[in-house]
Amino acid sequence: MNTELAVTLLQLFEGLAAPPGSGLVVTSVDVDMPLEITAAVRGDDLVFLAQAPHSRWEAGFLPPVQRLSLKLALEE
Repeated sequence: MNTELAVTLLQLFEGLAAPPGSGLVVTSVDVDMPLEITAAVRGDDLVFLAQAPHSRWEAGFLPPVQRLSLKLALEE
């Protein structure tokens, strides 16, 4: 896991955009999903890393999963 939490969230929300030319506009979104989140030190900075969890069907040690719950809405 080496993707920063901010990058993971940006990728998630970019994937929720309406397709170009569809005429649809996304005005709000509720997200409730599991994430594997860890902290690391890069230089002198504390950085949070996140990714979608591994398959729960794999055997062996699996990292703990946190629940991400966000609600975003467009305001005028």
